[in-house]
Amino acid sequence: MRIGIIGGGITGLSCAYYLGRAGIEATVFDPTPGGTIGTVYHEGCVLENGPESWLAAKPWAEQLIKEVGMGDELTSSNDANRRTYVLRHGRFVTLPEGLQLVVPTKVLPIAATTLFTWGTKIRMGLEILRSPKALPDRSVSDFVRDHFGDEAVEYLAEPLLAGVYGGSPDELSAASVLPKFVEYEQKYGSVVVGALRTKIPKPAGGRGIFLTLKRGMGSLVEELKTRVNVLPLRVDGLAKGESGWGLRAEGEWHPFDQVVVACGANHAAGLVGPHDQRLGELLGMIPHSSSEIWTLGFRKEDVKRPLDAFGFLVPRKERGVIMSCTWLNTKWAGRVPDDKVVLRCFSTHQGVTREAVLQELGRLMGISAEPVFALHQRWNNAMPQYTVGHARRAEEIQERFDAIPGLHFAGNALNGVGIPDCIKSARQAAGGVVESIGT
Repeated sequence: MRIGIIGGGITGLSCAYYLGRAGIEATVFDPTPGGTIGTVYHEGCVLENGPESWLAAKPWAEQLIKEVGMGDELTSSNDANRRTYVLRHGRFVTLPEGLQLVVPTKVLPIAATTLFTWGTKIRMGLEILRSPKALPDRSVSDFVRDHFGDEAVEYLAEPLLAGVYGGSPDELSAASVLPKFVEYEQKYGSVVVGALRTKIPKPAGGRGIFLTLKRGMGSLVEELKTRVNVLPLRVDGLAKGESGWGLRAEGEWHPFDQVVVACGANHAAGLVGPHDQRLGELLGMIPHSSSEIWTLGFRKEDVKRPLDAFGFLVPRKERGVIMSCTWLNTKWAGRVPDDKVVLRCFSTHQGVTREAVLQELGRLMGISAEPVFALHQRWNNAMPQYTVGHARRAEEIQERFDAIPGLHFAGNALNGVGIPDCIKSARQAAGGVVESIGT
């Protein structure tokens, strides 16, 4: 039994690993395996080209890392200094404690914050009086505005979710992006009541809420690449034969018994469309956002502002070119030498320049010095956007894949964009292959 896997990001590599563990031969096709994950070691710093961590509450990444013998590489965020600033009227304001994403659960921090006016604070308090209701899927903006008002959209939902999805809450689906809170709305009416009644367990062993690897996320990719068969080729054709499937890469066909499509929905649409037109259309309906990361290193003495937080978020109405900035020295131990400060700036402005980012850092943090290094990474159409109606589309996409014998789908297009979500999807797809062989 031979399995072809289209796409060598964390999903495709993990899927190949799980199949190999089950004794099934798998080949991954990707000209640049690793996807958006990659680590750079520069001037004594551990720097990421893409995602730098994952939520510890989601177990699938940690499980895989321990399985491949990298458990001692796990490290958590420095939560002793865990706070995040949000820009309001040109000043940094601390994000209040007790937030479950966009839902406040503690009275005193909300009462004390200057992030919201008293009108919004009162509305947040009265939200507990709402009655249960079931509504059609609507945007995150509409959902949050309905519960907490415009200010909560502008200074909470928009900056938080823009940093995760690189998109707008005006378009993102509440049911797909905030499913837990939509469920609370239906059950309790108040999402605050739902959050208070459903306590989130604290990370075990005093760990932070974010996990990563000491040598960077790229070390997991490199480990998986040593364990699976990877061909550095891009698949541009998919054909169904009498006894299996064929993948065309650089003009050559490669025969397989089954295929796992583990690339982005935007690439998958063209590959599967000839076999199911509606499936191709559905995949093509999932928009993708692009992003740019500027990682800037400074001499420590050139950054006067105390780095007393994980970083800051910039709401859309106050935004220049930077959406968010991580202060690596504070968030992670051991990633930056003592004589340097490293700022990781995230933007969705196409073609944002080093000069524009530096000008913005001057405005926001008072930095006037030239950086000792500046690294740039652009990701084109890399992040799927779960727009209104996504849940129903995702369900139909999965149903249609399930109806095509020998063809499986995995990745971040349907049910979660984080690293653990991708690994979970990979494991499920591998399980689907194993189950199909046994039937």
